[in-house]
Amino acid sequence: RIPVRINRDNRYFTDRYQYIPLFGYTKMFERMINHPRISIVLNTTFIDVADEVKFNKLIYTGPIDEFFGYKYGHLSYRSLQFEFETIDAEFVQPVGTVNYPNDYEFTRVTEFKHLTGQKHHKTTIMREYPTGEGEPYYPVLNEESQAIYKKYADEAKRLNSVWFVGRLANYKYYNIDQVVEAALATVKEIIEAE
Repeated sequence: RIPVRINRDNRYFTDRYQYIPLFGYTKMFERMINHPRISIVLNTTFIDVADEVKFNKLIYTGPIDEFFGYKYGHLSYRSLQFEFETIDAEFVQPVGTVNYPNDYEFTRVTEFKHLTGQKHHKTTIMREYPTGEGEPYYPVLNEESQAIYKKYADEAKRLNSVWFVGRLANYKYYNIDQVVEAALATVKEIIEAE
């Protein structure tokens, strides 16, 4: 199902409470990964290091099809390309995010100053262009991909020490608050099971 907006509510999300972490998402994640037992390895997939990683319990957030070596095929995703432009104006949009569903190559424009409260005589916008290539952002939830995902999900259920959480692992569209909620629920489930 694809949600369709049939009102003039100009908010990107219609959640009652909307906010960005006080010091932004970058600082939030920096604090989360600043732990002596957490290592960051860049430009590496789980498959690249699967034989080296030793664990009793694993919370896997990567692509579920990759975890299982694509044995049932690749899951389809829609991706995005981003184009940034700095403009010599205080603001160019009335709100932080404006959607362009019809007559443009781009689908959305975000003006970050509306979200951060930054004060400056220039502003930066970002246009989003849909593409079939690139980072996997949005699952393509058609019958074929759902059938492939079900095979992976059934196999995942048989693993006792691996939990699959997040957009890529659950092949489901999540907003960041939903991902955080799912991660916390998973950790709670693991702790309560011990």
